[in-house]
Order: sequence, then C-alpha cells, then structure tokens
Amino acid sequence: MTASATRLPSSPSSECTDIKRSGLGTSRRVSGLHVVNLKGSYYEMGRQHGSLLAKEILEGPLPYYQTYIRKLLKTGGFKSAAPLVAKLLRTLVGGQVAKALPNFATEALRGLADGSGIAYKDIIGGCVMPDSLVWAASRNIQIKGVDPAVKHRLALGIGCSSALAWDDATMDGKLLHGRNFDYHGVEAWPKTAGVIFHDPDEGQPYVAVSAAGILMGGVTAMNQAGLTLTVHQHMFTGTTSLGGTPIGIVGDLIMRKAETLDDAERILAAHTPIGCWTYIIADGKTQEVLCHEESPTRQVNLRFGRGEETHFAYANIYLDPTLGKTERNLYGSYWRANLGRQQRLSARLKCADGSLGANGIASILADTGGTSCRIHKSIAMLMTVGSVVFRPEDRVLWVATGEAPVSHNLYEPFSLDTRDHAPELGCLDGGVPDDKASARAFESYRRAYLAYFDDDNVAKARTLMRKSCSEQPEQPLYHHLTGLLALREGDAEAAAKEMERTIELGHPDEERMAASYLWRGRTSDLRGMREEATSDYRRVLGLVADPAITKAAKLGLRRRYSKSQARGISVDFAFADVMTP
Repeated sequence: MTASATRLPSSPSSECTDIKRSGLGTSRRVSGLHVVNLKGSYYEMGRQHGSLLAKEILEGPLPYYQTYIRKLLKTGGFKSAAPLVAKLLRTLVGGQVAKALPNFATEALRGLADGSGIAYKDIIGGCVMPDSLVWAASRNIQIKGVDPAVKHRLALGIGCSSALAWDDATMDGKLLHGRNFDYHGVEAWPKTAGVIFHDPDEGQPYVAVSAAGILMGGVTAMNQAGLTLTVHQHMFTGTTSLGGTPIGIVGDLIMRKAETLDDAERILAAHTPIGCWTYIIADGKTQEVLCHEESPTRQVNLRFGRGEETHFAYANIYLDPTLGKTERNLYGSYWRANLGRQQRLSARLKCADGSLGANGIASILADTGGTSCRIHKSIAMLMTVGSVVFRPEDRVLWVATGEAPVSHNLYEPFSLDTRDHAPELGCLDGGVPDDKASARAFESYRRAYLAYFDDDNVAKARTLMRKSCSEQPEQPLYHHLTGLLALREGDAEAAAKEMERTIELGHPDEERMAASYLWRGRTSDLRGMREEATSDYRRVLGLVADPAITKAAKLGLRRRYSKSQARGISVDFAFADVMTP
C-alpha cells in the first residue's frame, strides 16, 4: 500500500459539481460520490431522493436487483426456465416481503417513486431482492438436506471479525469502525454510490453510505448520537420466516431513535427478521461494541469493550454456537473465504495495536491476504462495492471512491455535523496498492465477471481472464477460472492446460487442489483420455475435499464426463469456483 498505517495525506482537489435542489433536499457530486442532503417527513425525504437522483436510480442497484435472481438462475443452468422461476419468486416471495414493510417505509418508497417517476412496483421489486434471495437459499438447503458447517465452525475457534479498534489500539484512543460492504451490483453500486445525510422530522440526523435509490439507512450508517451500524448477512442457513421485518428497516429505526447500545438492543428485540443477519453497532462515546446476531427464532447480544478488548472484527460467521448450528456447509469456498477473512482481519488489528489511525483501517480493508492466492484470505474482494471508515466520537467518516474493490481507492472525508464534504480532514490513501500488475490483473478479473454475469458473454469473459493470467501468471485461481470458462465454451484442450498450470502452482487449501484435480480429470474425459481421467478422480478421493467435489469424483469413476455437462456449469467468479460441480 502507498501510505503507512498512520499517515493522513492532504486532500487533493476533489472533483465537485454544482448543487442541485429539490424542496429542502440538495445533491452534488464529490469525486464521483453523490453527496445528498434530505430533510422532512418520510415521504418528503423519499421524494427528494427520487427527484435529485432520478437518472442515477435507473443505473443503480434497484433495477439491477429486479433482474438479479433471473440472471443468477440463468448462469446456474436454468437458462430457459429462469424468467418463469424468477417471476414466481418475485411474485410469491417478494410479494410477502413487500407486505411486511411498515407504513413509514412504504411512505418513503412512494415518495421515491413519485420523485423519480419510476413505477412503485418497480421500486419495490428491487427492494425485496435481498430477503427473497435469502429465502430461496434457505429453501434450497432444506430440500438438499445439507450437513451442518461443523468443520468450518470448529476451525473458527474464538474469534472476532467488520474492523473496529479503540482505546489503546488507536493512536488517539478514539474508536474507529471500518467496513467493507460486499454485495451484488459490482458495477451498479459503485457507479451510483452516495453519502446520504438524513434530517428527519421524527428522530435524529444520521448519514448512510449507500447508493442511488437505496432509501433506508439501515445497512451502513452513523447517527448524531455517535452510534455506527453495519449489517452482515448469513446466506447459508436453513432458517427464514416470511412474516418477519425486511432487512434495512430495523437499522434505519436504530439510526433515527437510538442514542445508546441499550436503545439499539431494545429496538432489535422488538422485531423478528425474515432471514439471518448480524448487526455490528459501536458507540463512540463509551467505546463499546454490540454484536447482535439473529435468526427468525433466536437473538443473541454480545458486548465488547468496557476496558477489556480494544479491537473487534466480524466476517459473516455466527459467534453464537446455537445459531452456528443452523449454518450449512453448502459451499466450501464460501466458508474458507469467511474464515480466512476473519483470521486476516484479526491478525492485522492485533499487529497494528496502538498505532492505528483512519488510514490504517483503510489499509486493513484493502488487504489482499498476504498469501500466494489473491482470493485465499483476502479482505478486499470482487464484490467489495462499498468501503467506509467511521470515527463516531467526532461524527466524521471517510468513504471510498471508484470501482470495486473500492477499498483500493482514495477515501473522501465527510462530516455529519456539517452534513457535507470535509476536505480539511484529508483523504485516506492507505488502501491504494503499490503492485500495479496485481491491480491490472484484478481489474481484468472484475471486467470478466461483468461480461460473464451481466452480459452473458462467456467468450469476452475468457479473453479478459487470459489478460489476468498474463499480468499475474503466478495466481492459481486465475488459471483455474480461465479453465472453467474454456470448458463452458467447449475448449477442453485449453481447459486442460489451465488446470495443469493451476496444479503446478499449487494452493494453500487442499480442498482447492482437490477441485483442480477433479476438473483436470474432466478435461481428460472430454478428450477421450479415460485412464488419465479416472486417475485424477481417484487422486481427489485421497485428498481432503469438499463434499460436492468428493461426490463428483465418485460419479466420474462410474461415468464419463460429457460435453453437455461442461457447457452447463455455473461459474462463480467471487471465489473462482463452481458451487455445484
């Protein structure tokens, strides 16, 4: 990284645009970020948001999320049935989620629709995606009867994992709360990213770090009382309830109404979620952290601080063992990434004990894992679409700019007190990478994902991944991913070479090596080399492998892998893997 963990560089001349106005609301751009001030009733703030960002909303997460599940199904092998299945989910599940929205939320969303000119049904269609996706994943787990994620939870041990430090861990003793928001919308979210200041008629002022069209402040935010809030999703559990409160609502209530962590606990206790989530809420005044883990059937509050711990981290794995029993080992690469990220966050926080400033937190959020694999223990990932560093005692924040992973770019400073850009605080550059070849390789990887998932263009994605391999030939999972794309295009010869190179390079995880042997075996099957194929399948059975890989290898010993199977594989770019091999 270009800066030490303690240096705060001077703010460069930030690109700013003229102020737009709508009623009491205003908007302008600072270094690509939409800086928006909203004031009034729920409806009025929604209307101001819609009016000020009407064009940007059409390019942002809401319309993207409306079609996201259909795209997911399409790339997952349901090409012809994807529109029908997505429509059913949107109508049956999404309709139930929408019905659970409280009155104040529907008022705000109607204001957003009226201000932007976008139909209310289209606004709602994007808003219900997160809970609909969690529900669909839960039903899939129940149908498959997937085993608990016991192994991964045992490996977790006693840990911590968002990136928070306070007291003796920071240079000035103030609490710092860093957050990477990893979510769908790799292009849509950063393109329309916003710093949204709310001044509601009912409640206290707060700031949300979000994007155009994302109206509620309940995912990444800080309020006037000095509370910060970030939310983590637990995707692979078998527990959901469509009668619960949709995500984003409760967090918004906390930002409006809570002045202490006790207030936040009371608000959380009054609501039952649809899916499984964790709220990390920090109090800059008392230097305490609340980790609220929940499912539709259980809520657990864990407190950190009070003169004992001085740092805390979180990475999408329940700390509560009872909730942990609901997590399912549906996808090994997901669990290893969460575990690796948690370990890396904790190690970085512990290593920097006593020397951390805001720039140091930015450096941690940009960390790429420190191993031979760019994905293995990386904190900055393909889907890191939002990054922020809060200093709640002073009610200031720094927000990352640019493309994903946004934590690799400059952070602009803002103040909740002035509800504006605060250039006197200086930008953060602790996450800007020194290794330009690595940055170029990752940029090609990002563009390849967009070509594959958003544009359904496998050939373009493959070309871009070859550029990644050229920039960083030592990265095993870039080669592995390129080989998977070659298989999708029916090019078994090229796929075999990429899998061979992946195996030559090796990988820190034996499970990933087992997967590479499986796929190399399949390329041999496709080229009529049955003896070589069965040799690789047997090799898989001698290694520690994910259950799905072991099952696939056993099947490969019984039956030759086919071209039609290869054309139907669903490539997951986030972890350079296939979820269901």
